[in-house]
Amino acid sequence: MVFRRTFFGYAALASLLASVLVLTAVAQNVGTVIGTITDPTGAVVPGATVSITSSLSGYRQTVKTDNNGQYKFTNVPFAQYTIHVEIKGFHHADKRGELRTNVPVTENMTLELAEAQQEVTVTEQAPLLETTSAGTHHDIDQLEMEKLPLTQSSRGMAAIVQTLPGVVKDDNGRMHARGSESQVQYVVDGVPITENLAGVFSTALSAGNMRSAEVITGNVPAEYGDKVAAVVMFNTKSGLEMPWQGSIGFSGGSFDTAGTGVEFGGHVKKFGVYVNSDVSRSRRYLDPPEIANFHNTGGSAHLFSRFDYSPTDKDNLRLSLSTNGTDFRVPNRLEQQELGQNVRQELRDDSQSFGWDHVFNNTTLGNLVIFRRSSTSRLLDPLETGFPFHAEQNRRLRNEGFRANLSREFPHNSFKTGIEAHRLPITERFMIAATDPAILEDPSNPASHFSLSNPFSFRDTKTGKQFAWYVQDRFKWAGLTADMGIRYDHYDLLLTQDAWSPRIGLAYYVAKTGTVVRASYNRLFQTPPVENLLISSSQAGAVFSGDPNKIVTPVPPERQNFYEVGLQQQLGHYVRLDLAHYVKNIRNISDKDQFLDTGIIFPVAVYSGDVRGYEVRLDLAAVRGFTGFLSYANAKANNTTPLNGGLFLGTESDLLLVSGLQFPADHDQRNTGSFGVTYTAPRGWWSSFTGRYDSGVASEVDPQLWATLDPRLQENLDPVRGRVKPRATFDIATGYTLRSESRMPIDLQLSVTNLFDRFYLYNFESVFSGTHIGRPREVSGRIVFRFSSAKPEKDATTSSSGF
Repeated sequence: MVFRRTFFGYAALASLLASVLVLTAVAQNVGTVIGTITDPTGAVVPGATVSITSSLSGYRQTVKTDNNGQYKFTNVPFAQYTIHVEIKGFHHADKRGELRTNVPVTENMTLELAEAQQEVTVTEQAPLLETTSAGTHHDIDQLEMEKLPLTQSSRGMAAIVQTLPGVVKDDNGRMHARGSESQVQYVVDGVPITENLAGVFSTALSAGNMRSAEVITGNVPAEYGDKVAAVVMFNTKSGLEMPWQGSIGFSGGSFDTAGTGVEFGGHVKKFGVYVNSDVSRSRRYLDPPEIANFHNTGGSAHLFSRFDYSPTDKDNLRLSLSTNGTDFRVPNRLEQQELGQNVRQELRDDSQSFGWDHVFNNTTLGNLVIFRRSSTSRLLDPLETGFPFHAEQNRRLRNEGFRANLSREFPHNSFKTGIEAHRLPITERFMIAATDPAILEDPSNPASHFSLSNPFSFRDTKTGKQFAWYVQDRFKWAGLTADMGIRYDHYDLLLTQDAWSPRIGLAYYVAKTGTVVRASYNRLFQTPPVENLLISSSQAGAVFSGDPNKIVTPVPPERQNFYEVGLQQQLGHYVRLDLAHYVKNIRNISDKDQFLDTGIIFPVAVYSGDVRGYEVRLDLAAVRGFTGFLSYANAKANNTTPLNGGLFLGTESDLLLVSGLQFPADHDQRNTGSFGVTYTAPRGWWSSFTGRYDSGVASEVDPQLWATLDPRLQENLDPVRGRVKPRATFDIATGYTLRSESRMPIDLQLSVTNLFDRFYLYNFESVFSGTHIGRPREVSGRIVFRFSSAKPEKDATTSSSGF
């Protein structure tokens, strides 16, 4: 059957399929666990305390059974879990299970009558091995986030993802997952955000409203497309899973960093509400290009609300609203500071989504979500102070669409199919003029033709369309699990391309040795970054290349073959070992460039890339109050010329236009390691210690400039190897909860990052990234006042606003 390749044609087809399936918020990586607690005679047991836990992430949720002996856990992240039930007069009971589907899981349990002399209650530990997982992924809980040493809340989510093996930490909150540039996708409550959420592009997600997260870097399911170097499933808090509670917190620290955050949530019967808001500000907001911290004040604000309503036992409605903003000054170099450059940037975004989950029966669930997201970025220099260029920009991105899925459980397999459609209006306005006399007086410099009286101006608007369909199935038999899926993508923005992406993964569990071996192959289709895509793909920008007649090719999507093999091994009762080896063969590998000497960053594509690496991670489950992890990654990321998509400004090496030359990617870092250990005492005190090692990214140093460099820069550069020198940084945090068993506890926290005040570079004069100086030692403190309508469980760990 042949369909018209228009957005409206695909939308009509999608709507028809959604109607036929009676599909009802897009599939999140969370589910529901329900059950009934009975005694030996079959009578229901009301008032029993039921908790569900996951060992490695630290996830925990506790409820009471109702008058019918029933309990319900909502918003439960996909993971291995243990359910623990206890009530006076009965022996406690434990049951292990696994949640890997949106279809509700039923766990009924029977309690045995207790003897006169009861034993001490000991909760059975949730299993550590993921016996059915055929790829690499990591689970994160809100408690892990709250105990992370952190002095700048705007980088909270990025900071915890950067602890994972294979993720290279870069300037301003940017990160590179397994050798990819700007290919991290956040999925918030099932709604995809494919924009770059690093500090210079948009306002980062607030970690304060996170309930749990899962990060997938290997064997990405077919339901995920667009940017899939790492998929971060971000699940927000819901009022349905909490009593009426709230908090207000204040923080402050080095560089006049200050912040405040409030949250409030709870539920009445079947209606839940949750609201979270925070603001923060710092005099060292970004990572500057100079050792001195010039013109670097900035701040951000978040407002998020979520409303849940369950009109029946089979239906759940969800409305999520958010608006966020960031204002910051663009950091100056010394010369710019002396000349009074006063460039600033404003970032704004707002999102709305409405979802409906419908349970057809105990094996079938459907979901539908309708969403809209709008974001704007304005680069402002109204007094024309920019040097060597005056630049201004106003761009806007929108993403409007829907996703629908149908999930069905069978005795030996889990089936899922879905569709999604996106409408992507983009508007870009850009102006640049040279202000440096040396440029204006050099006729060989293309920028000399554009002065303040005759600036270069660009304005364009395009509307892109994307459509995708997928089907996937997880088959389980004995110790074997097979994940099979295929995805179809249609992309229409400057270029029109179609792609079929098969995904297959195998996992085999050897129970006798406590071992899971796995292997996978993914064919991936990744769309180019949308930030400044129009100017990068426009013929108008060719004037800056020195050859205005040079044909500018639009930035094409990546096409990638991804291979991975891995092993997971249980070591004793509390330690899990993960090993992985991966290879990526990439056509049209994505990268980014800077528009001359301005704050405008745009995407480009290089002909091909080869990325391969090894990863190892040890995780320690809770034992005597301690939890921890240790990870190491060895990787190599090479690109092969020529530059075959986007602008070539003539400021880069001409070798980028020569075919067949290999060069290390800007973010090529051979060795990365990190560790973290946290101790939680029985009565409200905790402490954590983390560290990170980076061997240094590729960098070229001009021998003629070496003598002019600051000695601190020379000490951190290796001109022979062409790299930034290795660095090791350490962070600590400690906290204490006052009145922990009351309904109005108070949390205190102190954090120190870069404990030994190590001077380091993220990068130095790299081809595409420029220079950025790492953060010095910073100290911050936080106090959070909380309240709850329910008395805390004695063994429950409390949570704060996390701003």
